[in-house]
Amino acid sequence: MRIQIQLSVAGDKVKEEVLEIAEHKLGELTDEEIENAIEIKIRTWVDQMVQVEWEVLE
Repeated sequence: MRIQIQLSVAGDKVKEEVLEIAEHKLGELTDEEIENAIEIKIRTWVDQMVQVEWEVLE
């Protein structure tokens, strides 16, 4: 299964990628379980791509 992802910041697309999940890993999962697996795959990708830094100025 291939999943296309677009990451946008303030409406501007900054990154696009296609993630894959091997069909054999999905096996006989229900639709809900497959959706959960996709969400986990996307969250993991976002965690790797996005970094926010901040500091207190006053």
